[in-house]
Amino acid sequence: MKTVGKRVSLRDTAYDEIRKLIVTCELRPGQPLTVTDLAEALNIGRTPVIQAIDRLAVDGLVDVMPRKGIVVSPVSLDDFMEVVEMRMVNETAAVRWAAERASRAEIAMMEANLAAIWQAAKDRNIEEFISLDRDFHRLITQSASNRILGDVLSSLHDKALRFWFISLKAPDHNIRVCEQHAAVIEGIKSGNLDVAEKAMREHIASFQMNATSQIMRA
Repeated sequence: MKTVGKRVSLRDTAYDEIRKLIVTCELRPGQPLTVTDLAEALNIGRTPVIQAIDRLAVDGLVDVMPRKGIVVSPVSLDDFMEVVEMRMVNETAAVRWAAERASRAEIAMMEANLAAIWQAAKDRNIEEFISLDRDFHRLITQSASNRILGDVLSSLHDKALRFWFISLKAPDHNIRVCEQHAAVIEGIKSGNLDVAEKAMREHIASFQMNATSQIMRA
């Protein structure tokens, strides 16, 4: 019997496409939007776009202002610093647990991810690079064996994604990220909790410094 795949609604399609444009900064912070323009650009009706805008407003990615219309939410340095603070607390805990608990198979998956992200960096494939970076952090959380922490970090990475694209505008930052990932893996592989935590702290601090510099220039 043939398996029928789950049908994706037009509302979900509109949400995914508009969200991607915002996160990748193709729709710039503060840029005005109209339902009509978005519907035409996506070749989708107005109703799914309106529904998508409602979800994006809940996500904090757009602001809907009565009598003024829709704008892409500005990038807030205060919001960014709060995300970084929460990542520093939670990801250092995750990496320490991963250094204690990671299996050989999980470490092998991290090393395979590292090889793939190096290739994406060399190819300057930013979307693939960011997808692999997200997978890398998921692997660490998985190795930490704490599902609640995994949910917390997934939410934090969603909030950090637009800042991540902004930070990668800096030349060679993607190469530094690969080197930092390698250091994190080495700490986990050695089972040295302090080395793993130090590498993760340096990784997040580098992201903070680089993204802050790019935001201040904007």
